[in-house]
Amino acid sequence: MSFIGITILSIGTTFLRGGNVGLDPFTAVNTGVSDKLGIGLGIYQLTVNIVLFIFVIWLDRGQIGIGTILNMVLVGFEIQWFTGIYHNLFGYKTSFLIVAADTIIGLLLFTLGSSLYMAPSLGVAPYDAIAPIVSKKTKLSYKTARVIQDILFMIAAVVFTGPVGFATIIVAFFTGPLISWCNEHLSDPIVAVIDDATKPKDERKQATVTTLLSHLGRRTYHTVTNAFETTGTLRKDIKTYSTSELRSQLKIVRRNMRNSREMYQSFVEQYNLIEGELKKRINKANKKKKVTGVAK
Repeated sequence: MSFIGITILSIGTTFLRGGNVGLDPFTAVNTGVSDKLGIGLGIYQLTVNIVLFIFVIWLDRGQIGIGTILNMVLVGFEIQWFTGIYHNLFGYKTSFLIVAADTIIGLLLFTLGSSLYMAPSLGVAPYDAIAPIVSKKTKLSYKTARVIQDILFMIAAVVFTGPVGFATIIVAFFTGPLISWCNEHLSDPIVAVIDDATKPKDERKQATVTTLLSHLGRRTYHTVTNAFETTGTLRKDIKTYSTSELRSQLKIVRRNMRNSREMYQSFVEQYNLIEGELKKRINKANKKKKVTGVAK
């Protein structure tokens, strides 16, 4: 998953580069400096990553993993390689439609790839480790730290005449929030599915039952809490309700009472099932002890 994410990230950057709409701030800085020095992007970006890698080890070794090495080594060279393929397929022509398509596709793939490669917690690129480290050591949220970091690197890219465009600005301001959204709605659920699918069968069954009971417990807690809060509100404000509002509230309470009775019956059934299974196991264990004692 980490490897695929890095590849998708590189393809997204390639589309941004091909449409001349600006690269992400880090790649834009590296492209500008490498062009001035006459060094290939892959070699220069790897060198910068090694320097940042040393600082990340010093500040927070927990950010380092196999994903870090994959990103450090692969991204610069993959962008070079995919850029050649892009120009072979689409040439060097640009138009409004091409620029628009490259921007949308590039930003979506860049954000998705970043989220996918970071979600398995196998380590992040030295650049991507900066915002989490700052967030841990200050009171800033990850989103805020990432936005500030990207803006500073975007300014550096302008200074070194790197490929800065409106896509760079979008990445600088929205990468953090978009990655967070992708983590929550896509990457983290995929990691959870993979973790669950690779567990031993017995452990998976046990985890499923525990999860269900825990989820039910949380729901019950929230239901009870809401009931107490609603009762308090009604006791305080009931005289301010109109007659139609009181009738509506009465229907809601009647439905909640019916649901509560059904829930109580379900709890009783769960209790009986668990108690019955425990009794069976205790009786079985006692019989085994008796048999063992007779044998001795």
